Amino acid sequence: MEHLEIHSNGSVVYFNASQITGPSIYSFHCQYVSTFNNKGSLLVPSSSQPSLWHITLQDFQIQAFNVIGEQFSYASDCAGFFSPGIWMGLLTSLFMLFIFTYGLHMILSLKTMDRFDDHKGPTITLTQIV
Repeated sequence: MEHLEIHSNGSVVYFNASQITGPSIYSFHCQYVSTFNNKGSLLVPSSSQPSLWHITLQDFQIQAFNVIGEQFSYASDCAGFFSPGIWMGLLTSLFMLFIFTYGLHMILSLKTMDRFDDHKGPTITLTQIV
């Protein structure tokens, strides 16, 4: 979708809608298509001047090609697959996995002494080699 035109009382308002895209075999679906920043602002006024118009479309779905009957095909949603919570969980899990791997590597690289002290015999004296 390239742009949205609103005709009202002889005036025309244009909004750029270039972020509303999807594959040709799917439909596009978004919970909110709006000019407001807190709703994602998928609609941007075309003119350099601030627009007096604000529009919000809830549960918006559109399909341009391969329309069969009155049913939409599978929807390409505007929400990303990874939310901030999922990213935080993945990064935290990877960090903890790194710590676990490092600790396991340290434990597996421990070496035992090759000489043990016999409590019935003379004590072992180890000289320090410098």
